[in-house]
Amino acid sequence: MSIEVGGTFGISFVWRDKTEQWHTDCMGAKKKQGSSVMCWGMIGYGWKEPIHVWDPETEEGKQEAESEILCINTEMEEEAEKANAIWRNSAEWATLQREELATAQIQRQAEKKSCTKEEG
Repeated sequence: MSIEVGGTFGISFVWRDKTEQWHTDCMGAKKKQGSSVMCWGMIGYGWKEPIHVWDPETEEGKQEAESEILCINTEMEEEAEKANAIWRNSAEWATLQREELATAQIQRQAEKKSCTKEEG
């Protein structure tokens, strides 16, 4: 569940004819963009989670988060490379590769046969 007070959810477009420019049902209310508050929490049958309120992000906090994300991504890339290396050295990977190459060879031969039939 989330609640946002004071936020805008995007631009609203209204389709109208030129003659309807000043009709009250074609004009939208305008409000000044102020600060907004967003709250997140969960409610279930017989329990509820504590509510969390986020403050606006500071420039320092943003830089810390970016460096932390960069570190996490680097670690994940290293783990993925290790997992891929293990997978490529497995017998299962070699079997799948041979099967895919055999299938591709059969498809190429079939395409060559169909091309020679069309020419002849």
